[in-house]
Amino acid sequence: MKKLLLPLATTLTLAAATQAQAAESCPTTLRFADTGIEGSEELQRAYQGFVDEVESRLGVTVEFFPVGNRTTAINALRFEQVDIVLAGPSEYVLMAERVPGTKAVTAIVRPEYYSVFIAPTDSGIESLEDLKGKHVAMKDHGSTTGHIMPSYMLDQAGLDIDRDLQISLLDGARMQALAAGEVDAVGTGVRDFAPFVAQHGEENYRIIARGQDMPGDPMVAGPHISAECIGEMQEAFMNDPEGLLQAILAPGERDKYLGAEMVLVDDSEYDMVRESYALLGLSD
Repeated sequence: MKKLLLPLATTLTLAAATQAQAAESCPTTLRFADTGIEGSEELQRAYQGFVDEVESRLGVTVEFFPVGNRTTAINALRFEQVDIVLAGPSEYVLMAERVPGTKAVTAIVRPEYYSVFIAPTDSGIESLEDLKGKHVAMKDHGSTTGHIMPSYMLDQAGLDIDRDLQISLLDGARMQALAAGEVDAVGTGVRDFAPFVAQHGEENYRIIARGQDMPGDPMVAGPHISAECIGEMQEAFMNDPEGLLQAILAPGERDKYLGAEMVLVDDSEYDMVRESYALLGLSD
């Protein structure tokens, strides 16, 4: 995946100029949300350092606006109750579809963020095609790496996900079902593999298929935020992307971003998510 990085700031004069411009083109207060956090106290605990950094760079005030899930976030963007939302790839696709004019500021690309299929070593299952007629567990409905992308992988392998195999959405019980022999394979995020085989034996299970790397988690701006303001935010963020990431990581609440990278967004990288949504009938 091509990363579109901008140069680091080299002088305090440039940083001050950027803040002055941003103050002119952006609202004096920006309301920030994360779709994965429900309460205002948790949101503040996880992102206070990030907010402080953004305020310093942009010369604006940033307020927390908890949303808790993508439905609330979409409505908050639609009715201009929130300005910037940190979302997952699938959430971004829905936001862009249901609230026309939403734009991605930057995105955080996570390491080890892709889907895999895991099967017992002695099962004779060596590829996705071998899952025809089998029972496969996945996570919960709408999970990006635990449902949407595994379904997309099966479709790309030529399997009809409604007729060629049985799929059970077992959420937190999916790995236990594999260990107990209740299902033939599991489609899930790659980070589930290492702790699972550490407990049940590396020799007993293996990855039979690996999905594409997922695009980043975007900072999504509502359609009421001007293109000029988005440009100023992109410049301010990308002047020192590592500093922003460290501000997010410091409280220890978002370890999923360890080793991550902040990039500018190439919207076409989310097309595979759009295709998978269409496959599952999740798009409007």
